[in-house]
Amino acid sequence: MSRAVDELKQIPFGVLIGEPMKAAIEAQGLAAKTTVEFIEKVGFIPKDPVQDMLFADETKDADAGTVRNVTFKYKKLDENGQEKEVSLTVPILSIVPIPYLRLDEMTIDFTAKLNDTIVNTTKTGFQLTSEVKGTFRSWWSPIRLDFRTSMSYQSSRETASRYVREYTMKIHVRAVQDDMPAGLERVLDLLEQTIKEKPVPVS
Repeated sequence: MSRAVDELKQIPFGVLIGEPMKAAIEAQGLAAKTTVEFIEKVGFIPKDPVQDMLFADETKDADAGTVRNVTFKYKKLDENGQEKEVSLTVPILSIVPIPYLRLDEMTIDFTAKLNDTIVNTTKTGFQLTSEVKGTFRSWWSPIRLDFRTSMSYQSSRETASRYVREYTMKIHVRAVQDDMPAGLERVLDLLEQTIKEKPVPVS
């Protein structure tokens, strides 16, 4: 089995996929905690500014304190066409957007490019050459023979190994503004009913 395949088996896909999902869940919890802190700090006046009013005692129900309002003055015409100054008190939670972020989509793209190439080449050559020469001068002269033999052996071996690896990981997270919970929507409806105009006393 090639080295690239062995290394591909050793890639911890459970960690690569599980850890981003775990981080997304933790991010969702952090977003919910941020919403609670926003409502606590912006929407209510605590009894004790130092102590956390919602989680002062984990064994009891949370005491949110008093609703924080904003009061402003403006002028308008009354039923007689006379200009008068009035004041309007509005709960802050009813006029500011409350952050409700929800992780809508998470995409994990993982690319593994592994190349493993091994080339072994062996060349072997054997060559044998023989040559025989004979000479004869006269009938009383012996025959002269020349015998030549040449042998050659050639061997060459070539080994080439190439190994390339490349890992790429991309994580796409998409967050959207989630719908308001039914309980908070009901509370905001009640707060809106408390919005009333009051005439400013003439000093």
